[in-house]
Amino acid sequence: MTDLGPRSGAHSVKPALGVGAALALGLLLVHALSFHFAVDDAWISFRYARNLIAGHGLVFNPGDAVEGYSNLLWVLLSAAGMAAGMEPLLWARIMGFLSAAVMALLLPALARRLASDADLAADRKMRRGAGGATPGGGSAAMWLVAASGPIACWSLGGLETPLFGLLTVLAWRAALERRSVAAGILGVLLTLTRPEGIALGLCFAAWATLAPAAGPRRWLGLAIVAAGAAAHLLWRHATYGEWLPNTFFAKTGDIRGQLRTGIPYAASFLPAFVLPWVLLPELAAPGWGRWLWRSSEWRRSLVAIGAWIAYVLVIGGDELGMFRMFAPILPIVIACGATALMAPASASRGRRVAAIALLAILSLVPSFVGQQRRIVTAHMSLYNLGRWRLAAEGLARSLPAATTIALSPVGYIPYRTGFLSYDILGITDRHIAHRKMAFTQGLAGHEKHDGAYILSRRPDYLLLGNVDVTDEPRQGPIPAFRRELDIFTSPLLRSGYVQVSLLLPCGKYLNMFKRVDERPPGGG
Repeated sequence: MTDLGPRSGAHSVKPALGVGAALALGLLLVHALSFHFAVDDAWISFRYARNLIAGHGLVFNPGDAVEGYSNLLWVLLSAAGMAAGMEPLLWARIMGFLSAAVMALLLPALARRLASDADLAADRKMRRGAGGATPGGGSAAMWLVAASGPIACWSLGGLETPLFGLLTVLAWRAALERRSVAAGILGVLLTLTRPEGIALGLCFAAWATLAPAAGPRRWLGLAIVAAGAAAHLLWRHATYGEWLPNTFFAKTGDIRGQLRTGIPYAASFLPAFVLPWVLLPELAAPGWGRWLWRSSEWRRSLVAIGAWIAYVLVIGGDELGMFRMFAPILPIVIACGATALMAPASASRGRRVAAIALLAILSLVPSFVGQQRRIVTAHMSLYNLGRWRLAAEGLARSLPAATTIALSPVGYIPYRTGFLSYDILGITDRHIAHRKMAFTQGLAGHEKHDGAYILSRRPDYLLLGNVDVTDEPRQGPIPAFRRELDIFTSPLLRSGYVQVSLLLPCGKYLNMFKRVDERPPGGG
């Protein structure tokens, strides 16, 4: 058990302030803006928030209780901002960037606390005097957060990722400081923010029970997390009839298929954001491992990091770009690495600066080149969110409010149009989410489908081919995605639908299938 007595208390975990902190946050903002990123999934949360404000409850389609979100706290915070008149994406970006900024400001002191614990462990083992941690290394953590693409990108992406990361860091801090009640409360907030938050909450609350002082209070954190999680589960079951969110069922169900995407996902993350922290501190502080490994706090932090990496690998990773699923744990990786830079060593200050500079450069590289950057850029292009926005404007202007549609990207288009929308991928549909099927496409979270079921719902329009927008009306058939082949080959499509084109306000055409007993859209 680690003794966190008065000496370690000298390193109180307070946010970094001053000119350096302001410059680091400026870099973080510029870095975030360079992505010009907003993810379509954010509008799923916004649609739930809007329906809540309108009195329909937490539903995607009024009257259909399905938990198609996995971020309850974020939905509620979005609803609060929207009720106050805030534009939802702007409000989400404000919350996201503030979360990332606070997280960055907290990390230097957390790195110093780990270094203090390593010094105390060295004192006990080697019976020497004052600890030898090199001051100033903790500040590197703040700058390296600003240089990390996953944190910068998702700080303005519109989803709960930065809030979840901040709550993770705060719960980690509470565990390091052995504040059981705080760890418990933060554990509940983690549980409400992401389904996997309960595991982190229990982990950090259990960590906080390692306080030297005995007594029932040390167990309060675990009791708070358990009670909060139980209340949330009971509420979910009473509201939606399920113990787990619909998104869990939609994205899992074939462990082999999940591993086929999860292993490459983790394998591409580790060399970019973990391996440099193993190799480069040796340049700045040779022998840092022997000094830092004595810290039980540092070792426990590594266990938390390793457990999260294993979890992401098993669930199959993510298809949204810039390592979204690893972003929440990346600040702890950075803080642990910054602690290594503070190890006692004979290396010159120049070598330490060089190591930090190399780490920053390596952190920045994936933000501008490589697969993850290409995914983010493609999402914002006219092939994805760009065309979905164009289509949404045309649909909202041309079709009546009672229109029903079926499509795969169920974010911006359903939000902007307000149409009753059927989700081809099952994120917001209970039937498809519970289907048992093999994952063969290599697209995490985008595998499940049921064309016959979608056609049986008789939507007025089918937006297939990833929402097909062209410069001229398409003369041939709309190109099919693999997950849509069962729709394209169904007799119900040939007998009940006809391909039409809708002239959009921008001058392009939206090609889609219209139910034959429906009036044709204007201009098509």
